[in-house]
Parts: sequence; C-alpha cells; structure tokens
Amino acid sequence: MFTNSLEGATDHCPSATRKGRAESIVQPSKAMAPGLNPLTVLEHCQVSPSPSPPAGKPRTLPLTFFDLVFWDVPPVQRLFFYDNADLLGAPEFLLQELPLFEKSLAAALHHFYPLAGTLVCRIPEAGAPQVVFSDGDSVRLTVAVGGDDFQDLAGDHARDTARLRPLLPSLPRHGGGGGGSRCSTQDVFAVQLTVFPHAGLCIGTTLHHAVADGSSYVHFMRTWAAIHRLGPECGGKWAAPPLFDRSVVRDDNGLREVFLRDHRALAAAGGKRLHDWDLSQRPGAADLATFRFTDMLLRGLGRQVESETSARRCSPYALACGAVWAGIVHARGSSASFGFVTGCKPRATPPVPENYFGNCLGLCRVGKEEEAKLSGGLTAATASVAIWRAIEGLAEQGRVFRDARGWVRLVREYASARAVTVAGSPKLVVYAATDLGAPWGRPRKVEIVSVERTGALALAESGRDGDGGIEVGLALPRGEMEAFRAFYHDLVATASSYEAAT
Repeated sequence: MFTNSLEGATDHCPSATRKGRAESIVQPSKAMAPGLNPLTVLEHCQVSPSPSPPAGKPRTLPLTFFDLVFWDVPPVQRLFFYDNADLLGAPEFLLQELPLFEKSLAAALHHFYPLAGTLVCRIPEAGAPQVVFSDGDSVRLTVAVGGDDFQDLAGDHARDTARLRPLLPSLPRHGGGGGGSRCSTQDVFAVQLTVFPHAGLCIGTTLHHAVADGSSYVHFMRTWAAIHRLGPECGGKWAAPPLFDRSVVRDDNGLREVFLRDHRALAAAGGKRLHDWDLSQRPGAADLATFRFTDMLLRGLGRQVESETSARRCSPYALACGAVWAGIVHARGSSASFGFVTGCKPRATPPVPENYFGNCLGLCRVGKEEEAKLSGGLTAATASVAIWRAIEGLAEQGRVFRDARGWVRLVREYASARAVTVAGSPKLVVYAATDLGAPWGRPRKVEIVSVERTGALALAESGRDGDGGIEVGLALPRGEMEAFRAFYHDLVATASSYEAAT
C-alpha cells in the first residue's frame, strides 16, 4: 500500500470543493480475492460546471421512453488506462495534474450540466422521473492512489473483476439516511482518478444509464478530452454542443406511459430486478478479459461463413458478436438468447438530431424462430448469420419499433434467462475520442467493467495501432472463462486456415 505526503498541495480550481484528504483507505472486501493490494483515497472533490449554464437553459430533463427502458439497468462503468512512466507520485499529481483535470472537467460540465444533476431513486406514483439540475450542483471527483500492478490491470488477459471494482466511483445517494432502499435522489455521474506512480493513470466513470446512452456519453468524454488537450477556448468548440430539447423525441404511441406502468407493476411485484445477470452476486470468482478480432481474423471468419452457410456476407459486428455468442454457449454448456441495441436517431420519425443528449436506442434480438433453427448446435458461422439477418431486418421502415411496447419486460426476461447482450460499439471510436494530449495521449486500454453485472459483451474499436478490427471485453465465471478462451484459440486457428486458403 502506498503512503502519501500531501504537504504543499493547494487548491487551484474554484469550481472544485474539497471534501477531505487521505480520509479513507479501501481495504479488500469479502468479495475481493485475498492478497489484493488496497487503494488509498486521497480526497473527494465536488466539481461544478464552470461557468454555470445560462439562465435560459432547461433545469429539468424529463426521461423519455428511450430513457425508461434503461431505468433498472445497472450504471455503466468504464475504465480508461493511460500510460505514463514519468508520473512520479501522488503529491506531484495533486500539485501539477489534478488542477488541470478539475478545470477541464468543470468546463466540459458547462456544456453537459445535467450530468451534475440528480435523479429520483424510484419511479414516482404520478408523473415521470426527471433529471434535475440546480445551480451549485456538482459531480463527485474521487482522487486515489493504487497499489496494484498497473500493467497487469490494463492487459487483455483474464483479471479478477474484484481488482477492478475499487477503481470505479459510486453514485452518491441522498435522503433517507443514506440507505439504498430509502434514498430519495441520487447523482447521475461520478468520476475517479487513480494514480499509479511510475506507471500511469486510470480514469473511472460511473453513469446512470437512464440519463444517456453510449453515443451521448462519448460526446461528453470527447468534449472533456478536447478541452483538456486544447484548452476551454478551443476544446469547447471541438464538438457540436449537446441538444437537451426533449420535444425532438416523438412518442405518438404513448410508450412512456406504457413503460411507467410496467416499471410500477414490476416494482410492486418485488423480485430481484436484474440480479440474475450480476456475476458479483454469485459465489466464486469472475474474470474480465479482452478478445481481439483483428481485420485478418474477421476476414477468415467471413470466409468460414461463406463456406459453412448460404450467407454471402456478414458485417464485422455480426462476425465478432456471433463468434462470442457461440463461445459463451459452448462455455456454459447450455443455450442462450442473443439481444443487441441499435441507434434510433436516424430511424425515428422525424429523425432525432445527432447531438441530442439522452438515450435513443432500440432493443433488438435474434428471433425465436431463428433461435429454434440453431438449437441443433450453435457455431460461430451460424450465430453470425443469425445476428446479421436480424440486423438486415432493421432496414424495413419502422421495424425496430414494432415490438417496442414490450421493451421494459424484455429486459427483465433477458436478465432472468442470462441472455447474451451487447454494450458499446466500434462506431463510438472511444479510443480516439478520449485523447487527452500530452503527457497522456490516447488510452492504452478501455474497459466497460459493468458488463460483469449486465451479461453484455463490451465492444470497441481496436485500441492497438495497426491491428484494426474490434476488441470484445467479456466477464465470465472463472471456469467458463477458461472454456471460452480454449474456444477462442480454436476459432483463431480455424479462421486462419480459411484465410490462408484464399
């Protein structure tokens, strides 16, 4: 465990309010593997938008039906690992780098101020939840120093998820004495900076999924990174400002009221919400690993599809997801449904502007009839074709909304069945979006750690220069991870043989 001398550290950012320094040491919990290095919390800051948003900006954002789909889904938690062997230690970081991060975060929040707001903890008996921002609201920024091996944490190999959890901030809750079931409101966004002396920095974020989807989140992160890299004068203009106008989301079919009724009925019936997906609640260790689908591997998988099925092509997305879906089924020894999301901004009528901030995703699935055809044995090729056919079906006007009334209950159904789903997308180009400039550059590794709780595959563009392709993060119980890794190695060998034969 690192000890820290904080003498001489001063407050530089007027938008940040200190909540104490070196106030707590996070010891390994019962859920953590024995022998893990603890993490020392140096301080908590409250970072407010700076300058405050103009008076004419809306202070409340009602949740739309798109947002309500993700009301019960666990928060989305990402880690960004930045190499920097010249980083000396916590005191130097606090003096030299922390004020810059505080200032750039405050400037980014000026544009994305709802992220500093709060949201009710439960669906109200009347009306819909809304994100509420009041002047003076802030985002909690936790600063810590890590005692674990930075290079190992940022690798592709299987890592115990208990080692990654301390790098993630929690969403503060308010009211009711702090009890989770009694809270009245909660923050919707939090940030943690964990310093690894002589190694690098990890930025952890936690986002309430009912507030924003991946596209809106990356819009914020791109703005923050640009401001940090270029300064508030240039960085704030680097991306289009977010649009908060809820009137651009048409709800002619009354889906918001349908979803509110469903949530109230499900809450009244009790149950475990979405806990069936949550590996952290199950006995035994869970591992997170990254599997890379390079351009060469994807070409080999495409030729395997052409050889083994009647399909003439599949998208890289379908090829990577299909291979992983087949591998999970193999590792579990039992079947699993497959679901994914699609962006609805261009599919809505009228289209939703690209810079709209919030959720705008539709739930999609491989149809039950298609799944029945695969019951005889799921392979990477047949799984990829099934996903590709589901994607092709979305080309029909309005198809994505055909079963929309059942979306809230579909999430529960998929959780109880431990269905395989997807988080993130290569199209978000998250590595390029989060280039902080010198001395950090692009992240070495990005992880969506919350897939441990949602049964999802974490997709991103490959973060390695020159490799191309897609990287897939996956959390599985340790025994299933070992079986999946063996499946992946066989997959690479088979695909390579198809590529070599051409």
